[in-house]
Amino acid sequence: MKKQTRNPGVHIGFCGIDGAGKSTQAILLCRWLKNIGLNAIVYEERRNFVSEITDSIAKEKGIASGRAYFGEQLYMTCISFEVLRQNMLKIRPFTDRGITIVSSRTVFDWLAGAITRGCRQPEFNFIKEVILFRGTPDLTLWIDTSPDIARERVANRKFDEVKLNYLIKNRESFEVLLREYPHQKIQGDGDIGTVQDEVIKAVKKFLQQIQKVVKE
Repeated sequence: MKKQTRNPGVHIGFCGIDGAGKSTQAILLCRWLKNIGLNAIVYEERRNFVSEITDSIAKEKGIASGRAYFGEQLYMTCISFEVLRQNMLKIRPFTDRGITIVSSRTVFDWLAGAITRGCRQPEFNFIKEVILFRGTPDLTLWIDTSPDIARERVANRKFDEVKLNYLIKNRESFEVLLREYPHQKIQGDGDIGTVQDEVIKAVKKFLQQIQKVVKE
């Protein structure tokens, strides 16, 4: 019996500052991909093992967070291996089986965060080498949202907060970082439907380029 071959899936990942709308757009995109006949799932992991454990250790010492206790360089070094593990064990095995993965955040969110928080260049280069060991998403969608609009969205969630100055610096970090890597920039200031239309337009073009059928 001839062994069946399976077309590889793809990894589509969103990135952008907090409040950009990444999670919302990831869910909507996954729904659209299913509607056009692709096997797609959303991957979202807000916390990971390193974050949980370092925070627990820090709190035992009376320190607010693992990042504050261990320092940015050591914290991000540990994070880089954890993010790589997630990519290798929780994303690529699915794409290898022909499933399209839509992730609401990517390696670029971690790297931009490290830049924003002042990670030193030698350590950052090492972190980047580890975290990108298995490469970047097949399609990276940067939802570029104005910091003031993003801050208002975060405030409306009513369960966390973020400083405007951090969002401004974080957006600048994305702008510098993504110059080195292929990506599609999506204007994120509009309403959900407007942003979704731009996301779908970019994804349609990508799927056509890799010769996947896109139903109208």
